Amino acid sequence: TPRVDAEWLMSYVLNCPRPELVLRQEEVLTEALQSQWDGLMARRATRIPLQHLLGSVEFCGLVLEVNENVLIPRPETELLAEGAWQFANVIERPVILDVGTGSGCLAIAIAVNCSQAEVHALDVSSQALAVARVNAERHQVHECIIFHEADGREELPSETRFDLIVSNPPYIPTAEIPKLQAEVHEHDPHLALDGGSDGLDFYRALSTHALERLRPAGRMMLEIGDGQAESVSALLLTAGWRVLEVFPDLNNVQRIVIASPDNPCKELHPHG
Repeated sequence: TPRVDAEWLMSYVLNCPRPELVLRQEEVLTEALQSQWDGLMARRATRIPLQHLLGSVEFCGLVLEVNENVLIPRPETELLAEGAWQFANVIERPVILDVGTGSGCLAIAIAVNCSQAEVHALDVSSQALAVARVNAERHQVHECIIFHEADGREELPSETRFDLIVSNPPYIPTAEIPKLQAEVHEHDPHLALDGGSDGLDFYRALSTHALERLRPAGRMMLEIGDGQAESVSALLLTAGWRVLEVFPDLNNVQRIVIASPDNPCKELHPHG
C-alpha cells in the first residue's frame, strides 16, 4: 500500500528500523533528507519497485541486494527454499543445483541453512550472476557456491550428479507479460519472466535433461505458476519422473512440484 511504501522509504532515508518511525514522527527532516525523500516518493509513483529504490529485499531472513538485472524474490519462493534445505539436511554432504539463480536467493538460503552442502548456481545472465556473487559474499557462503554462466534450457553442469535440483524458472506466457503490474513488466528482467508461448519452456527442458543429472535417490523441486500444476506434472511423468508432491503457497495456489527420477510406471497419469 502507499502508506507502507512511504514508511519503508522514510525508514531508509532516516536509516532506522520501520517500527522506530512512530517514535520519530515529530522529527523535522533536514533539507537534504527531505529532498531525498521527495525524490524517492516521486520515483515510486512512476511504479519503480520499492525493492529497487531500497536496493535490497529480505528473503528467508536474509537481506539480499537486488536491481533491474534480477527478479525480485517473492515470498512464495521461500517455501521452495525451506523445502530444499530440509531435504538437503538429511543427506550427508549434499550436492545441490539452483537453475536460474538470479539474485542467488535460493542458492544462498540453502547454503546458509545447510552448511555442509556444495551448491551450484546457474544463470544465463552474467549481470544476474554478479548480483548473486555479491549476495553470497554478504552472507559468507561464497566459498561453498559454484557459479555457472549457462542457459538452463540447453545445458546443466556435467561434472557432477546432484542430490537436489531446484528452480524458480521463468513461467509467464509471453503474451501475458504486458498485462502484469508495471512494477513487474517494466522493471523485472524479461529473461526471468518469459516462459515461452505457454509458459512451460523451462519445464519441458528440465523434465528431459535434469533426469540424467540427478542421483538415483535425488529430487527436483520446482516453483510453478498459477494453474500450471497439471501441465508440469504431465510433462514430468511423460519424461520418466515420479511426481511425489504438489503443494500450495500461503494463498492456496498450487506452487511447488517435487519429483524424483524413479518412475517405474510411465503410464501413470497425474493426479487431479
